[in-house]
Amino acid sequence: MSAGGPRLRLMAMKRQQLIVYGALTWSAIYGGLGYHWWAGGGGFPFGDPRAGVGMSLFEGVTAGTMAPVIALAGTAGVLVAALARRLPSPLVAAFAWTAGAVLLFLLPDIRLMQNMAYALGGYFGLVDWPVLNQLVCILGGALWVGVALSTRRGDSRPWPWRRIGRWATAVAVLGPLPYGLQRAAWTAGIPLGVDQAYVDTLRADFAAKGLVWGQQYLLPLLCLGGALLTLGLAQRWGREFPRWVPVLGGRAVPEAMAVVPASIVSVAVTVAGLTMARALVAADAGDWATGGAGLFFLPWGLALGVATVAYHYTRGHVPVSPIAWPRPQPDMRP
Repeated sequence: MSAGGPRLRLMAMKRQQLIVYGALTWSAIYGGLGYHWWAGGGGFPFGDPRAGVGMSLFEGVTAGTMAPVIALAGTAGVLVAALARRLPSPLVAAFAWTAGAVLLFLLPDIRLMQNMAYALGGYFGLVDWPVLNQLVCILGGALWVGVALSTRRGDSRPWPWRRIGRWATAVAVLGPLPYGLQRAAWTAGIPLGVDQAYVDTLRADFAAKGLVWGQQYLLPLLCLGGALLTLGLAQRWGREFPRWVPVLGGRAVPEAMAVVPASIVSVAVTVAGLTMARALVAADAGDWATGGAGLFFLPWGLALGVATVAYHYTRGHVPVSPIAWPRPQPDMRP
């Protein structure tokens, strides 16, 4: 083993321990907010009617109902993170995976993806505390997923990540195209799958927001650009900058440059897909015409997440063992 192997392992273990401390800190702060809302404090971010009917799992929820759950869950998170060295690893993993799933996929709603798209076009008129709170929840979810991964034991039969990554990347590349095509048609004034009145209403909304031509086509362009960038997760140029790129040509692509945005988009698209699927279950024919392309969001988001994990595992990392949690040593003195 090269001399750098042990040093890389040590760095990875320190990074994992920082993630545990980060999860503890996040749980303490958000749990504290839960106690604040429980006591009648302002700023409770859930149950916002502006989320739209059927667009949030927590539509109409009140602080009196949800704040105690947040406060107690935050307290549990502090205890689990603080005692992780003494608790059984399966218990820590179960709590961490559950917390991560709730924070990443249940608490956010479709406004997360909506505002991410508008923000890239320079429009922030819909950003408010309930939306920012969703980013806070995603941060907490990412930290708890990191804690869960730190308890994972290595598998003697590793998954074929290269083959999995290629298939997942193909699905993630195709996923955004139906919505991008439909949205481009609407922006151009073509009533694809809808009546002309719907298109006219959409274009009037663009005018009311003050969006210029380029901003109006932002969503279809993001779908196309996202599909092209997703290809990099399974291509050489996603790991090494092409030679023709000034200054960076031939150098390795920093992993975070691909993994961080792909992970964020994966979560946002998956949340939007869950929302759209839930809304369309009770929808009529007209809603299916306008939102049917949104059914591709869920497989798109999940496939992008799998492709991102495969990208991480196929970059040639030094394998890292789970955190060696210190255990109390029995007193062997006579």
